[in-house]
Amino acid sequence: MPYYTGAFLAIALDWRAQAKTKAIEMQTLQALKREVATLKEEKLKLEDVYQASLPENRKVEEAATLRLREADQKHADLLGSMAPLQAEVAALREVAKSSKALGVKLNEVEGELVAKIETLRLLQAEHDKSQAEVNKVQVEKEFLEKQLATKDFKIEELEKANRDLLDDMADTFDEGFK
Repeated sequence: MPYYTGAFLAIALDWRAQAKTKAIEMQTLQALKREVATLKEEKLKLEDVYQASLPENRKVEEAATLRLREADQKHADLLGSMAPLQAEVAALREVAKSSKALGVKLNEVEGELVAKIETLRLLQAEHDKSQAEVNKVQVEKEFLEKQLATKDFKIEELEKANRDLLDDMADTFDEGFK
């Protein structure tokens, strides 16, 4: 076999290997592009869900915050009114020892105190419930933000891999042409 035929055959085999490599790279590139497109669609959907939930989450958070402020105000008012009533109960107990008529008044004040304590407990429960709602909304918000950040990072990685693959393909074609 003449030398030129052998050299031509070696170059042809090299070109064939390069062509196979490029075909595989093109398939990989197309798969990456499809994955990037899918991730972008998922990101858009997540952003839509996140944006759609923001107004509702804000409303729930504002309502819960308002209820929390109201409960705090009622709680403070009740605490402020409890101290004088407790002092009055103590004073009435001392006077009740000498007078049954005052005993009735003592029972009324004690009843008011018990009612106010019960109201205070109910307000505390409502306060706790409102705080739990606020915490839940904040956790959901953080979860959606983390998902968006993860999708952005993955898209950036895939786009970088895409660029690297295209650069490698361009270098390979230059080497094959030379």
